[in-house]
Amino acid sequence: MSDDPGPSTAPIFSLTKPAENYCRLCQLIMTVCSDLFRDILSRHIQPVNLRVELNKYKNTLLRILRIHEHKILLFPQSGGQSLSAKDMDLTILYTLLRNICGIPKHQNGWGNTPKIGDLSLAACIERIREQKNAIASHSNIGEIDDIPFQDIWMKLQTDIVNIEKELIGGDMYERAVKVLFSCELTPKEARESAVDFNRLCARMNSIARKQFATKRKLIRTSSSKKARIDNLEKQHSAATIDIKARIGRLKKQHSSATMDIKDQLKETDEHLSYMMQGRFSENEQNIEELMSTMKEMFEGGLSSMKNEIKGGLSSMKNEIKERMSEVEEKIEERMSAVEEKIEGGLSSMKNEIGGGFSSINNEIKERMSAVEENIEGRMSSMEEKMEGRMSSMEVQIESMKSRCYPLDLTSTIEVSGMGYICHISVVSPDKLWVSDIETLKQVDSTGHVLMTLDDEYGYSNDDGGHTVSVEGDFVFIAEVSNSVQSTASDGLRSQYGIHKMTSDGSITTLLTPDLPNLSPRCIHSSHINGDLLIGLTDYSYPRTGRVMRCDGTGRKIRDIELDGEGQGLYGYPQYITENKMNGDIVVSDYRKNALVVVDRSGRHRFDYKGHSTDKSFSPRGVCTDVLGRILVSHTGYDDDSGDICCISLLDRDGRFLTRLLTQPWDDDGFNSLCVDDNNNIYVAFVNKIKVYK
Repeated sequence: MSDDPGPSTAPIFSLTKPAENYCRLCQLIMTVCSDLFRDILSRHIQPVNLRVELNKYKNTLLRILRIHEHKILLFPQSGGQSLSAKDMDLTILYTLLRNICGIPKHQNGWGNTPKIGDLSLAACIERIREQKNAIASHSNIGEIDDIPFQDIWMKLQTDIVNIEKELIGGDMYERAVKVLFSCELTPKEARESAVDFNRLCARMNSIARKQFATKRKLIRTSSSKKARIDNLEKQHSAATIDIKARIGRLKKQHSSATMDIKDQLKETDEHLSYMMQGRFSENEQNIEELMSTMKEMFEGGLSSMKNEIKGGLSSMKNEIKERMSEVEEKIEERMSAVEEKIEGGLSSMKNEIGGGFSSINNEIKERMSAVEENIEGRMSSMEEKMEGRMSSMEVQIESMKSRCYPLDLTSTIEVSGMGYICHISVVSPDKLWVSDIETLKQVDSTGHVLMTLDDEYGYSNDDGGHTVSVEGDFVFIAEVSNSVQSTASDGLRSQYGIHKMTSDGSITTLLTPDLPNLSPRCIHSSHINGDLLIGLTDYSYPRTGRVMRCDGTGRKIRDIELDGEGQGLYGYPQYITENKMNGDIVVSDYRKNALVVVDRSGRHRFDYKGHSTDKSFSPRGVCTDVLGRILVSHTGYDDDSGDICCISLLDRDGRFLTRLLTQPWDDDGFNSLCVDDNNNIYVAFVNKIKVYK
């Protein structure tokens, strides 16, 4: 079976029960579990210290991380950028929790399935990661049957609750799991959850495939390199054997030549001895014959003759000795010459053989070096190309996220009987609620009035005093009928409450805040979990404010009032919204002349006080679009036009992107705005609403 990972292709979507199960699990992983991991990371490493801790463990993390995008996210090439846990997905959050947070490992160790009954923090984190992988294994079909769905859900819920009780306290995540389990999941929401999760799985699979292809190519390159090395080793071995054979043959030739020379010298010596002996014998015979003849012929001259003969014999002996010396010298010269020739031949052969070995070794080293340089060059080129493509993809993605298009006016909705429209809440493209200071109406896309709030509810609000829940219910701030409240400062005054109107027109009161000197001014219903976000301000001087978070039934969860240094966050919350992409709470503060942004748990993220070119900045209506970008309407001043009103577009971290709309402040100036799910922008003017695309 091939190890090559296949693509994760999502089937054609249909909201069957198994498909709904899969989508709920996808949403649970992408929202609750990811936010829980971010909370754990923030509690072990303060957000302001995150960059310091990452740099401290940089070498370890770069060795552990296998995905190039994760390395670039944690350690960008330019260095020093701010980084937040909200930018990280579940995979990289798990890596950081495991390696840099100092969380003790569970009994079976990180990366292994924990023991049953192990309720340690590490064991719960490990089980959530394993369940995420189990859900990802169903991404090809996009369905999970009821029995495995119930099993995975209960396991995830158990571990989420255990972590929340041990580390965080409260029951916010437990309630979020229960709400997600029981809420009605529309096909659109289900599709978005499945698409987000499948996109994450597809991205991981794509990266895995690229890494696998690179690894396989490296293996092929290494195999080719090994084959070439083996071939060179075989050539070297064959050359060595051939050289040894040649040396053996040369030794045999040398031994044979030496024996031949010795035999020739022996024959020459014997031949010379034979010749000398023959000449001595011949001379002696001649002398004897001559002496006998002379004795017979010359008896009288015998004495002189003997002397002459002796003299001749002595001369001959001397001549013979001289010739023998010359012969011996010539033989020695010939022997020396022969030995020099033999030694010179052997030395030349040895040098030739040694040079051959050295040449072969140098050639092998040169070829090996060339092969290694070629492989390293190709690897470096491949890495540069991959990094270039990944950087290009990241730039394109960021460009798509921050790209702004000019606003096109698509329609104008005339609303009769309305003064300066203060706030808009969209129910659907053909139905919306609008309000001025004392009137609250529901109109259609032509401006025809469908409904007016009953007189028994006293609506008096020039801020963001109403909202529409994810279920389509209308939630608004109004006086409680026939109710008054005693205060130390102003005696009796009307008491405001939070009310909900369902689609059939029935109204119920969710809560009546029992907070002396505090009055609710703006409200927003979360489209993430259905919670209510209520902005309140008091009547003291200087004014201070707070944000109260309640669940969908009106039960209070927490107050958001102070930052990390104990300073007040708000002065006068005028409009409030929630970023559906990351859960941030965005408040337009009238007294601070700023947008105040906190995360979903109430930790202060940033204040936005206008662009550097703004001479003044007074924010009014605020909302977010489907990409998580922030839209804010505000007034300001321009040297040419005087007072102006603008709509600015920011990214989710408060960085200015562009101006969407700017016009002089006159009788037709705008005040509030909102965005629907189709990214239509509704802008409130006097007696009318303009819809832009």
